Amino acid sequence: SSMNAPRTRLIRPLLATLLMAVVLKPAPASSAPAEVKLERDYLASLVEKLPPCPFQKEGHYRGKVDNCRLAGIDAASRRFLVACQVEGEFRPPIAGTLLGRPARGEPDRADWKAFRFDVKAAVGIEPGNDGTPRFRVEVEEIKKRELEGVAGTLARFLGRYFDEMVTKIAAGKASMLSAKLNAELVKRVALFQQYGVFCGIRYEADQIVLQFDLTRLRYEGIAGHVYAAATPETVPFYRWVQPRRGSHFYTISPSEPARGIHESEGVACHVFDRPRPQTVPLYRWTSPREPIYTTDPSGGVLGRMGYRFDGIACHLFPTQQPGTVPLYRFVDPRSGLHFYTTHPHAEFAK
Repeated sequence: SSMNAPRTRLIRPLLATLLMAVVLKPAPASSAPAEVKLERDYLASLVEKLPPCPFQKEGHYRGKVDNCRLAGIDAASRRFLVACQVEGEFRPPIAGTLLGRPARGEPDRADWKAFRFDVKAAVGIEPGNDGTPRFRVEVEEIKKRELEGVAGTLARFLGRYFDEMVTKIAAGKASMLSAKLNAELVKRVALFQQYGVFCGIRYEADQIVLQFDLTRLRYEGIAGHVYAAATPETVPFYRWVQPRRGSHFYTISPSEPARGIHESEGVACHVFDRPRPQTVPLYRWTSPREPIYTTDPSGGVLGRMGYRFDGIACHLFPTQQPGTVPLYRFVDPRSGLHFYTTHPHAEFAK
């Protein structure tokens, strides 16, 4: 609605820029959460660059939100404060000569009066249940700074009507705004979600620090679709690790692989040990360093890279089916070794 427009237009550009800063400047992943520091001067420059935002409700009021500035970072309440000025004109519910002279150039509209007041909005950022940043916006303070003409008389004449009007302009419907902002943020951090999740934020007097739990592994796509838990006709797909090299071996056999010394890492997922309707084989290709798993029967370029065909590891679905989850493929950029898991962030492997 028009009442929501000022706050939506005011806060959204700031949040979008903050999220771009998060995506473009992540710190390298390590055993500790990655941190993105947004210093006070940087935040202030973002706020000050916000353009004027017009608003209106036909026949009732119109104006703009302008002069945005960072009012401070409140570490105790875990919010940063954005101040702005709202100015415009409104039509009181009852017009009369008491309200003063008409606006210049509009002699037939004496019932329109100017207003100006300050708003301080509190913006908080916390991790949501899905690991994405969740912003909440609250109106912290509304201060009537100036009423044109006989200010005291006008304020007494309008009474609660004026306070209700400016509160609606500044506050809007917080729940609706939060839902819109968070829906936009989910889309903007989709790329980041391939590598980790927003896990916390630290507020300090001179900066805020966004913390992300990341994996060093690089996403390479989906090998197929499997079951996270046992279902009729499925069997466990066991995962073993070769501790010296760090390579992983996946098999439907519960026995330790015969090739070198391996340690069990449990069950990666549940698959089929023979063909089922709509399933395809997951082929294993091996090299002296590691095995690679693919549904491509030719192996693609693996043969030219020194891999040899090593049979069928299991059967799975090539596309999403009811009750199934993706089996993701990741690669460690440092070692070139591959890792398969149903965890969308590679189990935060460091």
